[in-house]
Amino acid sequence: MQDDCITIKLGLPEVRVMQVEEEEQQITVEVQYRALSASCPRCGQRCPKVHSVSKQNKRDRGLWNKVVYLVLHKRRFRCLGCKKVFSEPDPVFGSRRRSSQRFRKHLGDTAIHQTIRHTAYKEMVGEGLVRRCLTEEAGRLLGAAPTQSSRVLGVDEFSIKKGHIYDTAIMDIEHKQVLGVVSGRGQKNLEEFLDRLLDREAIEAVVMDMHEPFRQAAEFSLPGAKVVADKFHVVTHVNQALDQVRIGLQAKGDKKKELFRSRYRLLKGAERLTEEDKIRLERLFSHFQELAVAWALKESFRRWYRSDTREEAEAGLAQWEESVRRHGAAPFYKLFSMLRDWREEILNYFDHRYTNGFVEGKNNRIKVIKRIAYGYRNTENFRQRIMLTNVTDNPPKVA
Repeated sequence: MQDDCITIKLGLPEVRVMQVEEEEQQITVEVQYRALSASCPRCGQRCPKVHSVSKQNKRDRGLWNKVVYLVLHKRRFRCLGCKKVFSEPDPVFGSRRRSSQRFRKHLGDTAIHQTIRHTAYKEMVGEGLVRRCLTEEAGRLLGAAPTQSSRVLGVDEFSIKKGHIYDTAIMDIEHKQVLGVVSGRGQKNLEEFLDRLLDREAIEAVVMDMHEPFRQAAEFSLPGAKVVADKFHVVTHVNQALDQVRIGLQAKGDKKKELFRSRYRLLKGAERLTEEDKIRLERLFSHFQELAVAWALKESFRRWYRSDTREEAEAGLAQWEESVRRHGAAPFYKLFSMLRDWREEILNYFDHRYTNGFVEGKNNRIKVIKRIAYGYRNTENFRQRIMLTNVTDNPPKVA
């Protein structure tokens, strides 16, 4: 008996180990199914008579950084009743498969978090096998995911290639799930997707940036849902107006460097300013009264979003617009057209206090997926990866 080895379980109770051979780079295990008979597929009779045995090499999960091959002694039985010859069932590997099911699942699980090329290199298999395993595992995971009625949807586009080529992601904000991805950022494809949704009547709100095709699609396909303009996109327009005031003053040449260095400090929320930030801004505002007014308008608009009711918000927005008319710089006047065209959708936030924060976070995750893989030539593979990022156990969060 050898005194320099250990024995571990194979983890496949359906088969028995007949022989093990370990080499420097691989381990070969000869196995056979434990069942002594098989049911005839023609007449159903149990058949103990073995007609022939052939050896089949099957790839299994690695062990101790070594490749593992299972050599299956595959038997064919002869039915004593109807004389049919047939192969025994193969639950460990599957019909006509050259690897074990657990190895294919391992490849699929690994490829979810790594690139197909890296997984194939690491496991010393072909990229085609890894891609098929990923597709199988993705189908299993997505098919097993519980379906829940969506009340609040988020819609946003993301770039898939340079040159303004976009796809649109539709997400369930409450349950934090990606519902689907459609080509482009136009109205037609989004409408077709929304029309296929189950329980469309249960959807109460659709949060989006101020992109007209999105609004048209939501109003056409989900007439019972309110369109909500994303809070952060609206505030971004106000921030841009403030920045345009700074750029205009900077172009005049007075304290050019100080204005440039304060560009991010000006856009920072008042509650996040440090004491040093406040001192620097006060010094800047003492030289540029127009910039001080613009900053105050930006902060008052941010405070407006904390209104308790829709009625209070409607009155507050009218007051803010009046302040712009009296004291605001030219860049702020350009906001009036946005506030006119999207007024109802902006105010709908106070009935449905949700934002696209989760959607934007998911878009960042999508960018990471694309960056890790150095881009995707097959858009379906890319969308499959996006669907696999679903998270179902986070509680809903109201902004």
